Formats: sequence, structure tokens, C-alpha cells
Amino acid sequence: MGSWFSNIHIRVNDTAGPDAVEAYLRQLLTQQGYLCAASAEEADGAAAVIGGKHWVTVCSDLLELEGPDAVAALGGPLSEHLQTDVLGIGCFDSDYLYLNLINHREKVNAWLGIGSAAGLGIRRRTGLAAWKKKVRDFEAFASCAREKYVCAEEFLFAAADCLDLEPEQGSASYEYLRDLGLDKKARVLYFKLPEGSKPKELPRLEQMMSSAMPSFIGKPQCVSAINRGGESRGLSVYFLGPYVEREELTFTDTCFVTDKGTVPFALTKVQLTDGQWAYYYNDPGFRLPPKVDERLPFGKQMRMMMDQDITVRFVPQGDSRKILDITVILQPDKNPEGQTGWNVWHGWGSKEAYIDNFNGSWASHRSFAPPEALPPVLRREDFD
Repeated sequence: MGSWFSNIHIRVNDTAGPDAVEAYLRQLLTQQGYLCAASAEEADGAAAVIGGKHWVTVCSDLLELEGPDAVAALGGPLSEHLQTDVLGIGCFDSDYLYLNLINHREKVNAWLGIGSAAGLGIRRRTGLAAWKKKVRDFEAFASCAREKYVCAEEFLFAAADCLDLEPEQGSASYEYLRDLGLDKKARVLYFKLPEGSKPKELPRLEQMMSSAMPSFIGKPQCVSAINRGGESRGLSVYFLGPYVEREELTFTDTCFVTDKGTVPFALTKVQLTDGQWAYYYNDPGFRLPPKVDERLPFGKQMRMMMDQDITVRFVPQGDSRKILDITVILQPDKNPEGQTGWNVWHGWGSKEAYIDNFNGSWASHRSFAPPEALPPVLRREDFD
């Protein structure tokens, strides 16, 4: 997996230093509706201010910095206010890196792209001439810009002396300050959304990253969900299907997968009030984080959802003819109607339609990929 990051840098001068940048950020985020928070525990997000000899770096999960329009929206006013250069940097999966330097007073808007922006919707072309008075050694900078890189962010290391910017600061992101060794240098400003405007809701689960692969015997499978309602505690897990009563399928290695590791749990066979049988587990203390606030920047929302997803992992054992019957239900204790479920063929309307679609989607791969790298062909007659 490649590198993803975005940040902004303010060139140090008589009017621009860490204190001035910090004051500007507090004013900006307050205007956007945030309140100052005392700690990470009570905050909805943060901004880190990293001082350097030539540049003050800002990385934040509350500021949209991912694209050129976002850099212009923030960098132009910031350059005008502090009367200095503002440099925005963004990297997309190590495939593409851009640098955008703005100076409002000098009417400079310099752009440099490294790598391929195909599919990103970024069509602006590099204009090296605009950088001539903004880098230490223009010829060396231009030479670095023309090189081909395996990972686009390697340019920041090659051109570090030309930019007077340490590569670690150039590739900074708030989530990875510690990994880059920048946490000790950073001033972190915490912010929160007004408490009174946060909705009070019952928990409500939705599927997240549903698998389109069958649960093959002896192979791990995962089902994930995200809470779209209010914070709560208590979660029940049900494995349903006609295989339960005679235990034609059982499940091993059942566990919750979290950012801190795995939490094993054991299933119990129970008969439900409607008469059907199920394998069941309940954790009354399982925390369901509240839904991600939609007022946060989109990138922040996506990262929070990935951190908060509820994932159940399991390994089926037993009769392979029953694997398409596996249904997994995740149910919040405080709101049973807020449950979500997964069954691999349900979206296709029937097992037969799913089997045909599954085999068709893999057919083109079978002419060149080794058999051990592909799932087996599913035959209708192999399933009840």
C-alpha cells in the first residue's frame, strides 16, 4: 500500500512563525464552528503545528487539504494574512505527488506534479518557471522534477535542499506524527464540535465492506458493520441457517477484530422464539461508538469509520453444501431493530443467480492465473 498524506507549510519570516500560525488556525477553526478542546479524549479532531528553521508545517484531520482547490482556498488567505509563501503538498497512494506554492502579494501560484494523476481529476500541468525564485537551486530542483520515481514522494527527499524543507515534514500527516518522529516537535491544538448539537439516537448498524466471496470450509471469513446511530453498549452475534439444528456447519476461531488485535468469543447453540436454531454470542459491555459526525471533513469521516468498524471473523467447518446458507446478524442490545445482516447470495435474489454471477466474474481469470490463486467453480448441484 502506498503513502497518502496532505499538509501545508508556511515560510518563516518576520510575520510568520509558529505562534502566528497557531493563532490563525484557532481563529479559522472557530469560524468553522469548532470549539477548543483541552485534550485528545474530548476532541473531535486536531491540528498539529510543527516549527522548523525555514517552514512551519500544519497537518490536521479537520482541514481539507487533499486537492488543489482545497489548498488554494486555505493557502491564499493564509498567505495574504501572514505575508509569506504557503506551500501545499498532497500524495495519493505514492502514485502522484503535487506541490502548490502560493504567495498572495507576489501573485505567485506555482504547481508541480510528480507521477500519474490519472483518475484523480487533477489536470493542472507542471510549470517549472514559476518556481525559479522560490527554490534554492532551480537547476537542481528542475532536474529532480524531471526524474522518474518508483514512489512519487521520493521527490521530497531528492529536492529537500532545494525546498529547504525536511522530508519528514514534507510527508507529514496528523495520523503518523509519531511514526515520522515529529510528535515531540509538534504543538497540537484540539477542537470539538458543540455538544448541544450532537444528535441523541439509538444505535443502528449498517454493513461495511460486505464480502462477495462464499464462506469456504476451513477458510477465514469476515463480516463488518458500522454504527450509524448513537453510542451504546451491548452487541449480539447470530449465525442463522438450516444447518444449525443438526450442526451440519460449525464455526471455529470466532472473534472480534479491532485496531488493538483480536478478541475471541465462543458461540452457543440456542433456539429462538420463532423456533429456528442459531449459534449465538452476546457481549453486554461491547462498546458501539457513536456515528461519525457528518459535519466533519469527508476524509476525516472515512478514517474514523475505518477505525470504528465492527468486524466479526470466523472459520466454517463441516458440510460444504451448506456454505451458501450462512447468515450472520449483528444486533445492538439497546435497539434490536437496528440490526444488520450478511448473506453472500442475498443481493442476487437467489443462490442460482449468485452462482452464475460468481462463476462469470472469475471466468476471464482462469485462462492465465494459476488454479491455486483462484476460487473454485461453484456448481448448482453442489448446494441444497
